[in-house]
Amino acid sequence: MTLREWVDAHPAPPRQARPRGVEVSYSQVRAYVFCPWAYKIRYVDFWRAPLTPPSALGLSIHRALEAFHREDSSTLERLLELYEECWVHAGFPTPQDQLEWHAKGDRILKTYFADELNRRSEIVSVEREFLFPLGPHQARGMIDRIDRRTDGSYEVIDYKTHLDPHPELEDPENLQLRIYGIGARESLAMECSRLTRYYIATGLRVTTPVEPDKEGEVIELLERVADLVALSRTFKPETSACPRCDFRNSCQSSTARAT
Repeated sequence: MTLREWVDAHPAPPRQARPRGVEVSYSQVRAYVFCPWAYKIRYVDFWRAPLTPPSALGLSIHRALEAFHREDSSTLERLLELYEECWVHAGFPTPQDQLEWHAKGDRILKTYFADELNRRSEIVSVEREFLFPLGPHQARGMIDRIDRRTDGSYEVIDYKTHLDPHPELEDPENLQLRIYGIGARESLAMECSRLTRYYIATGLRVTTPVEPDKEGEVIELLERVADLVALSRTFKPETSACPRCDFRNSCQSSTARAT
């Protein structure tokens, strides 16, 4: 289902029924569109999905890259030192698994460092938060990295740590980066010309230009989800999503529990 089809299938509440504002992020919007009940247990009941080897590795790499660029370091040795300091020990079934995943992260960061040697842009911000209004609501997010290009324009970059990336399957409408592009302009006064998913395990960059004429549908989706979240007394499970849900074995509404 496209963004437009989802918005059309979920009508806006009457104007007079709109509640006081709430705050939404890309992750919250994605969870609500995926399954309103999954949104509830994650963001209302504050359930946390257990760490897995891929998620622990991703968190470790994100933290290491943030620290590396914040201190404006320039050596591979320092990057790997920070990786050790930022390593997340939870989420691994055995010590051997942890060693194997740690080695994968080491290789990823070496690939990243070699790729960065050819960078011509200037990193101007890492882990930069934005906040902008949506009628009575607000949108918040955290951008992994913003670069200033040689032409003076800005590029929003989101790190992806998948070992076997399939860009064509991930966020096909580029919602996350479209939200981030709006946030960079509206909250940070940075006019972005490019939105990039950076698959650092392989050095692959998937870049799309900013399309101002399509921002209206993104804003409409954010407002619609915020309205529905604010008005919801109950959150309907979307059971077709159960097989892909992190909480499928613990959620009371799950139809895909392991037997």
